[in-house]
Amino acid sequence: MDTKKLRQKILDLAIRGKLVPQDPNDEPASVLIEKIRAEKEKLIKEKKIKRDKNESHIYRSDKSYYEKFADGTVKCIDEEIPFEIPESWEWCRLGSVVSLISGQDFPPDKYNSNEDGIPYIIGASNIFDGKLQINRWTTTPSVFAGKGDLLLVCKGAGVGKMCLCDLPKAHIARQIQSIRVYNNHISIEYIKQVLDCRIEDITSKANGLIPGLNRELILDFFIPIPPIDEQKKINQNIISSVELINSINRNKLDLSKIINQAKSKILDLAIRGKLVPQEPNDEPASVLLERIKAEHPESKKKTKNAGDNSHYPFEIPKSWEWCYFEDIATNDLGKTLDKIKNQGKYYPYLRSVNVRWGDVILDDLKEMKFEDIEIYRYSIEKGDLLICEGGEVGRCAVWDRENSMLYQNAIHRVRFHCKIDSYLYMYFLWHYNNIHFLDNYSKGVTIKHLTKSSLNTIPFPLPPLSEQKQIVQKIEEIFASLDKITNSIIA
Repeated sequence: MDTKKLRQKILDLAIRGKLVPQDPNDEPASVLIEKIRAEKEKLIKEKKIKRDKNESHIYRSDKSYYEKFADGTVKCIDEEIPFEIPESWEWCRLGSVVSLISGQDFPPDKYNSNEDGIPYIIGASNIFDGKLQINRWTTTPSVFAGKGDLLLVCKGAGVGKMCLCDLPKAHIARQIQSIRVYNNHISIEYIKQVLDCRIEDITSKANGLIPGLNRELILDFFIPIPPIDEQKKINQNIISSVELINSINRNKLDLSKIINQAKSKILDLAIRGKLVPQEPNDEPASVLLERIKAEHPESKKKTKNAGDNSHYPFEIPKSWEWCYFEDIATNDLGKTLDKIKNQGKYYPYLRSVNVRWGDVILDDLKEMKFEDIEIYRYSIEKGDLLICEGGEVGRCAVWDRENSMLYQNAIHRVRFHCKIDSYLYMYFLWHYNNIHFLDNYSKGVTIKHLTKSSLNTIPFPLPPLSEQKQIVQKIEEIFASLDKITNSIIA
C-alpha cells in the first residue's frame, strides 16, 4: 500500500467535496464569503488593513464562472477553474478570504540564541515534521505571526513547506509568509489542507535562481470554499484518515524491521551450521580442501581444524572447516580505469555501483578500452562472486548470466574451486556486513576499502559440498516467503 498516494487521494477527495456528504441545512459558502467581505470592509474603515486594489469576486451565472474586478470589469474564467465543486461551495482567490503577512530579515546583531525576546522564525529550517522548532530570538520584532496563523515557506530551499503557528507571537523573516483568516469565518486548518493537496501546483510556478513564491502568486491562488460546518467535518475526517495512515506506516516499518531481523537470524543460523541438519555420510570439508590443494597447488592452505575455534569468531560443526578465500578460490581485482594509458577497443564493464546486494544492475554501464590480451584476464563468468572493494565494502552479488562481462578494479572477482557454491559465500558476506564484522578488515578513514590482502584474511566456514546446496536452498526458500510478506504490505 502506497500510503503517500493514499493520503494525497484523501486530500484530493476532500477539496472536491467528495470526502464528506453535503448537508442541505448548512449555510452556503456564498453567505460565508459575504461575511468575510463585510469583516474586511470593517477592518479597512478602522485602518487595520489596506484595501486590495486587485481584489475580485468570483460568482456563477448561466452555468459559467465569472470574476468581477475592483474596476468593474467582468471576465469569464471557466478555463481557469481547476475542477468542479458542489453547489453549496464557492470558488475564490485565496487573497479574498485571508490576509497575507510578509516577513522581514534581521542582521545577526538583531537576534540571539539565548532565548532573549520573542521567537524569530527564519524559514524551512524551523519547520520539522509539521511543527515549529525555535533556535533564534529577537528583542526588536517588527513583523508578527500569531497563534493559529499558517506559516508558508515562500523562498529558498523548502519552498512550499508549511505548519500552523502554535506560538502566541513570533517575528518572521522574508522566507516566511503568514496566512491569517478573518475572525474565524473560515477554518485555517481547512486552508492548510487545500494547500497541502495542491502545493505542487503552486511551487511549480516558483521562479528565479532561488525558488520563490511571490505575494501575488499566493494571493491569486484558486481555493474552493465549503460551508464552515462542512470545513470542520472535512478537517476531522482528514485527521482521522491521516492517523490511520500513520498507524499503517508504523506497522509497515515495524513489520519491515521484524522481517529484516528474521533474515539476519536466518543468515546467523546458516553460517553457524544450524539452519539445516548435518548428514554424517557427507564428505567432510577437510577432504574437499585436500582435493582443492591437489587440483590447485597455487592455493595457500591456511585452514584450521573445526575443533580449534580459539582464533575464529564462532563455533562450527565438526564436518566443517575454517578457511580463507585464497584456500578455496582465486581472487582478482579488475582493470584500472586510465583514459591516457588504456589502449584497445571500447567494451562495457562493471563498476561497483552496478553491484547491489544479491543483484547486478546493467542499466548504467560505462565503457573502457581493453586490449585483446586483457579480455580473458578481466572477464567475469557465470558463478563468479563479485565483491565491492570500496564504498559499502563487501556488498556482493553472483554473476548468474551466461555471457561474460568485463570489470574494473573497484570489484573483487572471486572464482571458487571444485563447485563450491558462490551464493553461500554471498550470504555469508551479507551476514558479516549485518554484524559489522567486515569493519575489522576495511581500511581508510573517510572512504573505506577492502583490499585484496584484507579480503584474503577474513575467515569463512566451509561446509561439505552437498550441505552448501541445502543451506542456500533453505535460505532462498525462507527469504522468498519473507519477501512475499514485504511485497504484500507495499502493494
